[in-house]
Amino acid sequence: MKGLRAYWPVLACAPLLLAHIALFNFVTDDAYITFVYTRNLARHGQLVFNLGERVEGYTNFLWAVLLAGVMRLGVGPALASRVLGAGFALGTLVVTVRMARRISGESPWNLVAPLLLAGCGGFACWSSGGLETAMFTFLVTLGFALHLEDSPWAGLWFALGAMTRPEGNLLYALAALHRLIAMPERRIDWRALALYVGAYGPYFAWRYHYYGWLFPNTFYIKSSGGVGTWRRGLFYLGQFARDYGLWFVLPLLCPPLRRARRLWGLTLTTVLGFGGYVVVMGGDFMGLYRFLVPVLPLCALTAQEALRRLPGRAALAVTGLLLLAYAPWSARVSYRANTIVRDDPPGSGIDMPAYLRKFTDDRARIGRWFGQYVQPSDLMSVGGAGAQVYYADVRALDAFGLNDLYVAHKVPSHSSRPGHQKWAPDSYILSRNPTIMCHLYKITGTPYLPAPWEAQHWRSQGWRWVSVAIPGLDPPYYNFLLRRDRALGPIGVDLAP
Repeated sequence: MKGLRAYWPVLACAPLLLAHIALFNFVTDDAYITFVYTRNLARHGQLVFNLGERVEGYTNFLWAVLLAGVMRLGVGPALASRVLGAGFALGTLVVTVRMARRISGESPWNLVAPLLLAGCGGFACWSSGGLETAMFTFLVTLGFALHLEDSPWAGLWFALGAMTRPEGNLLYALAALHRLIAMPERRIDWRALALYVGAYGPYFAWRYHYYGWLFPNTFYIKSSGGVGTWRRGLFYLGQFARDYGLWFVLPLLCPPLRRARRLWGLTLTTVLGFGGYVVVMGGDFMGLYRFLVPVLPLCALTAQEALRRLPGRAALAVTGLLLLAYAPWSARVSYRANTIVRDDPPGSGIDMPAYLRKFTDDRARIGRWFGQYVQPSDLMSVGGAGAQVYYADVRALDAFGLNDLYVAHKVPSHSSRPGHQKWAPDSYILSRNPTIMCHLYKITGTPYLPAPWEAQHWRSQGWRWVSVAIPGLDPPYYNFLLRRDRALGPIGVDLAP
């Protein structure tokens, strides 16, 4: 019981964190990509997007398997992902307090780090969203905690993290580098490495055998952006520094007391190494810093220890002022992210959660409409392979190349926007013989009337523009291309010459 009382900071911050998560309470469209894999695993025993096509268009193996298990119990992934995300976020607070106690013992100061995390919009937002971020953050934070304790079990938890997101491999490498350059041992922990290889090695061998490539399909899309992508990555880090740098970045310039130097060195190594990776990958097109969440617990704990080192009453005064400033500032950041219906800043291509929610809700409505009429033989081309495909329950080809080897490996990059660098040419999409083409969709207030040349262009290839009114969609008309010899619900075949 005494040990449980030591975790009172978690109990104190849990209501704030849960309320902050509930403020967002959404599932982003990209999460439904994993849900398609999850459903096929739960129903058919195949971890694939389209049955029979082994393409690794997801990057969260353990998360997908966990959701598939829950789905087999009758719980839908949209609900399960949000409940599990909140649970893993609370678990991260527990691990953070555990690290604080190991460093400085029992102290009211141990409230600061979990308070920073609970109040951070990025940490709360991506504990919702339906993605694996909270699970990954929990696993690698536990890995970091055991690394600081010099426990070989750190290797196992980093391996589990790497099986949840590939970046776990990098974070384990950075922890090992920290051990070599900053910890007294300055040698490789072979026990931790053995546990890491023992857990991750069989998984890697399985996925290479199953999919046939060293990296997930998405890697070959996202790593092709070049200098333009790097600029976006630097901008992404700059935006984080603007919103949260005072509390999560600036403390890195103030080495804490000696007992926390090991933590400070690990945080600095991780922030520099992982920050470089984020730059190379171009950051993220989703707002509120999803890619940076896994390093926030280390940053929050380092900030706590940096404040603790201030002399006497100055420590309390400065900490109080910073927390008083943090509350309204962070609330403002979260409010903006939850109300802006497009990108922020304008033209940045970084979509805010409010827009991601609307995008997903719209695609869910469209998918449900298609789900009433599609047939097992249909193939739908899409420019967003999430909620629309999940609710339509149809075979699909993603024009961005997510689930297609040809697009990922053969089509050159045309954009620097993360995850959107490639786009399948129409000639390739037509060669796949789809029956429904939605990658060129239009959402309009009235039925779309193509120009005569455009209508003739598609008719000559066997296609026609059709418009349907989708209940709840705003604007109401969804316009897409349908093969002329294909009927779809209320839309009959086109027999005109």
